[in-house]
Amino acid sequence: MSDMKTRKKTEVERELDQQAVRDAESDLRATAEKFIEEFQDCEGDVCYSTYIKSAHALWDLNHSREIAKCTKVGEGWAMDKGVVGKYRYPHLR
Repeated sequence: MSDMKTRKKTEVERELDQQAVRDAESDLRATAEKFIEEFQDCEGDVCYSTYIKSAHALWDLNHSREIAKCTKVGEGWAMDKGVVGKYRYPHLR
């Protein structure tokens, strides 16, 4: 992938990434609230599905943050090099 053509993200793409981070933060807050309420109501027992939803929300937030850190767009993904695939923004094509 060293010969992959890349370009810098546009302002619109950067804003979409930041919106994805904000959405993921909101989802994590909501699932954390549900988790805590269930934990309190059940005296420490929590449904496995609530745990999975919370874990997924945390993963989604971390992934959104990693994508937001990337500065370039290319044909494919190379997140270790700061490149996201152009298909991340299909509505901009």
